[in-house]
Amino acid sequence: NKIHFMKINAISQGYLGIGLFLVFTTVAMIMYPGGTIHDSSTVGYQFFYNFFSNLGEWTARNGEPNKISAYLFNSALMILALSYFIFYYQFLKILSKALHSYILRISLISTIVVSMVSFVLVAVFSGETETHELHVLFVKIAFRVLLLHAVLQVISMFKIKKINSSVKWVTLFFTLILVGFILVMDFGPNAWDGNQALFIQVTAQKVIVYSILTYFFFQLNAAKSLSLSQNE
Repeated sequence: NKIHFMKINAISQGYLGIGLFLVFTTVAMIMYPGGTIHDSSTVGYQFFYNFFSNLGEWTARNGEPNKISAYLFNSALMILALSYFIFYYQFLKILSKALHSYILRISLISTIVVSMVSFVLVAVFSGETETHELHVLFVKIAFRVLLLHAVLQVISMFKIKKINSSVKWVTLFFTLILVGFILVMDFGPNAWDGNQALFIQVTAQKVIVYSILTYFFFQLNAAKSLSLSQNE
């Protein structure tokens, strides 16, 4: 029926969100002029020495204009955040039929709203000197609230019998990866201390970003499966 079709569309657009993020950020990496926080002479984007946020800076670290990469990266981040929110709102409506705790449902939607808005603000306030403090603030809020959301998501997943067990364990594994990333971000070496420290922080960031995309993909599959089972 029409309502079910709209539900599936709201879920399936998430695949487009993931795809656009991957395409936009890959092109942004190709177009990035060069430079890292330690070495302005490097050419192009150094995957293990440039943060994602370097893509969103209007001036590259080598001093050259970086408008194309900045537009692409900032658009990618906003599209992914909006896509995830549209998906999750629909996913929570599906979960609500099996998840009877009102407090848990409100907590899930509240935490995802705060986290996604914070990620959008990470794009709005780039990592450049003038807005660096706000950029870092919203990065920390986004990931900390996402961790709280992930913990609530683990509780929810294990409460619902119809959810595939593999999705439950992926949710738990993702939450542990997120804990690890926050520990590295807060207690690991300062990226400004040298190239080795930069490598550790940049690699941790790459791991968590691609883990988020993978987890989103698993959630999309789980949501479609649950929606179909409820419609039978």
